[in-house]
Amino acid sequence: MNRFSFYILFLIYFSSCENSKENIINFISSEELPLEELTHSEIMYTENGMIKVKIMSNKMQRFVNDEDRVKLFDGVHFDFYRLDVENQKSVLTSEIAIINNTTNIMKASQNVILKSSDNKELLTEELIWDKNKGLIYTDLEVVIRTEDEIISGIGFESTPDFTEYQIKQAKGIFSINK
Repeated sequence: MNRFSFYILFLIYFSSCENSKENIINFISSEELPLEELTHSEIMYTENGMIKVKIMSNKMQRFVNDEDRVKLFDGVHFDFYRLDVENQKSVLTSEIAIINNTTNIMKASQNVILKSSDNKELLTEELIWDKNKGLIYTDLEVVIRTEDEIISGIGFESTPDFTEYQIKQAKGIFSINK
């Protein structure tokens, strides 16, 4: 092969490698990438200058497409503060949480635990916090442990501070002897 033939083959090869604008857009838009990624993040919601909710997560990703969403994972911790009672809060932990800032709905999933300041503990696989309604709820199975009883059922609704709650389909109440 002479030098001229080599240059011709080289030009043909590189001129045939072309990506159309449409192919590039389809490739990029087929994968949803986060706008932001953070490790060891903290988010605070305030009302009248007082902290209402404090959220901590080991990893966070923020997506802004049709809706503004934040995905928290690798360990998530929520502190829900009562504004009318000083130092009283409930604590929600889970493996994953997704906050939809467009609808003000948060969904916590995988090993969800909600603890009140008076030592009540709720265990479930998913809890939803509706910021607009001021409610935490689920349609899944729940177990609530207090100092002297264990209550199980399907479906749960509560205030974020876990002071007032109801189980929709209670299965049983079991007293614990001290």
